[in-house]
Amino acid sequence: MKLLKITPRLLWGILLSMIASLLNLYLPLLVRHFINLKQFAWSGLSKKVLLLGGLILIGNLLVSSLSDYLISSEGDRQVRQLRLRLQKQVLRLPQKYFDQQISGNLTSRIINDVNVLRSFLTETIPAVVTGSLTILGTMLITFSLDWKLTLLMLLVFPIDGLVTVPLGKISEVIADQTQSSLAALTGVTSESIKQIKTVKLNKAEEDVFAKNAREINKLYRLSLKGDRIAAMIGPLQSMLSFCLIMAVVLYGTLRVKSGSLSTGTLGAFMMYFFQIIGPINNVALFYSDRKQMLGATRKISEIINETAEETAGKEQLAVAPGSSLLRLDQVSFAYQDLPVLEKVDLEARSGEKIALVGATGAGKTTLANVITRLYPVAAGRISLNGQASTDFSLEQWRGFFSVVLQENTIISGSIRDNLTLGLNRKVTDQELWDALALVRLEEYAKKLPKGLDSLLGESGKQLSGGQRQRMQIARACLRDFKFLLLDEATSNLDADTEKIIMTALDRLKRTKDCGQITIAHRLATIANSDRIYFIKNKTVVASGSHEELLEKVPDYRRYVHEQQLKEKR
Repeated sequence: MKLLKITPRLLWGILLSMIASLLNLYLPLLVRHFINLKQFAWSGLSKKVLLLGGLILIGNLLVSSLSDYLISSEGDRQVRQLRLRLQKQVLRLPQKYFDQQISGNLTSRIINDVNVLRSFLTETIPAVVTGSLTILGTMLITFSLDWKLTLLMLLVFPIDGLVTVPLGKISEVIADQTQSSLAALTGVTSESIKQIKTVKLNKAEEDVFAKNAREINKLYRLSLKGDRIAAMIGPLQSMLSFCLIMAVVLYGTLRVKSGSLSTGTLGAFMMYFFQIIGPINNVALFYSDRKQMLGATRKISEIINETAEETAGKEQLAVAPGSSLLRLDQVSFAYQDLPVLEKVDLEARSGEKIALVGATGAGKTTLANVITRLYPVAAGRISLNGQASTDFSLEQWRGFFSVVLQENTIISGSIRDNLTLGLNRKVTDQELWDALALVRLEEYAKKLPKGLDSLLGESGKQLSGGQRQRMQIARACLRDFKFLLLDEATSNLDADTEKIIMTALDRLKRTKDCGQITIAHRLATIANSDRIYFIKNKTVVASGSHEELLEKVPDYRRYVHEQQLKEKR
């Protein structure tokens, strides 16, 4: 898979860079002519040499500037496209993928690994192409000037290779390990900052610091290894280059004294020698840079090649307005081969309030995730009005549900941003105020300096836990849906506020003629449900009204008794 491409814009940039290199190759010849002049006079050949040299320098500056801009801007453009592609792919990956990942690692791949690709495209490739041209041109010119000095200068290649090739292979391994370590450090750092409140309340600062310190120290040790390699390569190359320069100078001086070599030619040779040192190093480092690029490409390709959810693409199926029936028939689900749900049967109708209850770990939240197709069922069938869920696109299917989760889903941004998240229609301010009034947040929002446009901070840190849950309920109520799914949505509310909001939701249910599916532990929340599904041992063991289950199901009676004891504490 080609993540980065050699485009016409990049080729033009490299071509201009090659022209600049060719201009540089001509400068030592001008210097040679100038040195070999028997006398200087501001006329004749000396004037032409100086003027031509000045024009070459100015031309080189203009061509190099344009080349650098074309190459770097094309790199930025391709990196932008790649990051957009990665972001889009990440958002389309299934939930099970994120269950196995650390968000900081993904962030590092999108940012740091893509930068490695940009560096290879905009720095390594142009440097190798122009460097190769410079080396080839230099060899041709110097051979034409003096083949003996050229052969002496060519000793730089095998000597430089003896140093850079073995050390470069070690650098390649270290670079790959460094990228992985940097991704891990990004992950743990992001996680510790995100969970800082939990860290502080559990007095876990030292534990978290130790975890971060391990990754920092690992990255430090890798950096030291890289520093040792760099510390050896640089001085060794400098020493060898100095020795070769001395050899060229001494041999050239002897040739000048003997009259077999002009002073200008020796000066030109020295300029050419210094001119090819950089390109030689760039070509020598190409192997390790390419390996580092391939390592980054492999990690990015793994993300891109992950099977994404097909959120759209299927034709929208017609759904009759009015009453709807959601059915689960013998639905089973396993997470990493571990059974979580087994042969679940369930029904939910418009205008009806059902509840899913059971002990912690019984599978209630997983059932909600299966209903909304966050997870695919292993067996069985989910349908709406007899139409299989898989016949609908994910986008259309999830549009049938408005979901309020127990966990915090407030995004950084304003009240307006949070209420309109994902809405594909324009919403008036009055609708937003009505939604806030429904959850008793209207007065709070009106007291804020910017009202609906007031910022809530990262993850809604400006709100209390109860306010965050109410904000999520207000968001859910603004959507067009057939079923309202509440997963412990009122767990952070006091009893009086919960009663008011549940009454409002009942009114909303009648107004929109929608069904309501509630997952909760509080008996006050579930007791007035039209039907309760009692989940135990990964399946629905009984269903009916609260009174019917109390009378007929001992396990449910025991569950209710335990909840009553908890609520009295």
